[in-house]
Amino acid sequence: MKNISKTIFAAAALTFAMGANAAVIEVTSNTAYNIEEFDGDLAITKFNSALGTLTSVKFELFNVLSGNVEVTNDGATNGSFTVIAGGQIDGDVVGNALSVSGSITKNFSLTPGQTGSVTLDPWTVSKSLTLSSAGALSTFTGTGDYHALLTGWSTADNSGSGNATYNPIVFMDGYAKVTYTYDALPVPEPETYAMMLAGLALMGVVARRRKSA
Repeated sequence: MKNISKTIFAAAALTFAMGANAAVIEVTSNTAYNIEEFDGDLAITKFNSALGTLTSVKFELFNVLSGNVEVTNDGATNGSFTVIAGGQIDGDVVGNALSVSGSITKNFSLTPGQTGSVTLDPWTVSKSLTLSSAGALSTFTGTGDYHALLTGWSTADNSGSGNATYNPIVFMDGYAKVTYTYDALPVPEPETYAMMLAGLALMGVVARRRKSA
């Protein structure tokens, strides 16, 4: 009977060990607005170590650009004009630089004195990096938030066949998505509970028999 009990508990322990598996959690930060005018701070919820052991962190930084471009033909003849508007957001992620830049080109054909204006519908660009060093994993594990500092700049280059007044405005907002990959703590299977209960029952029987003997 003693050997049977040992076998039951050994099988249960093996089931626990085989229950561990890789899992993924994705969290999204707040949005930092007007990065070209104000430095941004992104708060990312850290990984809860109670879920398991963190193995890698994928940090994806998004740059959302929008704005308006206005051009007035100040010349005496028809003219063609081009505006290239864009910007870049730079982030510091556990000492690693991550930059995301984007641009858009708008062309105008204007008669003398005519003004052309177009709204730049929001467009998004992103870049990511994956961290797996012990220091980075430790930084992203725990309670509270990890904070990433954002800085950035915007630009609007222009050219044309004649004189013109340009008034380009670009806005940049930034946010991040972080994917935590981790080894989840083993979750007991229903069969494991059954085996453990059976083993405890057998041990109880053995104990009772020894006591009565």
